[in-house]
Amino acid sequence: MESLMFNTLVQWCVYLLAAAGCYWGWNKMFFWLKQKDALIISRLVGAVIFFTPAPLTVADQYAPAFIVVLFRAFLEKNADVFEPVIWLLAALLGGFLIVAFFSLVNFIRQKYFSKETQAES
Repeated sequence: MESLMFNTLVQWCVYLLAAAGCYWGWNKMFFWLKQKDALIISRLVGAVIFFTPAPLTVADQYAPAFIVVLFRAFLEKNADVFEPVIWLLAALLGGFLIVAFFSLVNFIRQKYFSKETQAES
């Protein structure tokens, strides 16, 4: 049993299962958002918070970035908090770029390839 507890693959699988449950709860928390764009942004922020890893300073391992920020900010003295924050911001920027790309594709598809524009022609 101890070999499972210290196996990083098992730890990450358990964390991903727990993070998926937390992400589901995050989405349920914003049920009142009716605007599609605000809902997409809230889902993106939740995905970035729960699923972004950040490197630890020990032995080339990774941990969830928000946990690294919390532990370094409150438990370590003179710790560098900006590195996991940069990982979070980079993941958020990447997510926004992906959302913008899919919004552009959806706009082009609706503008030029919808049935109403073909029926008018």
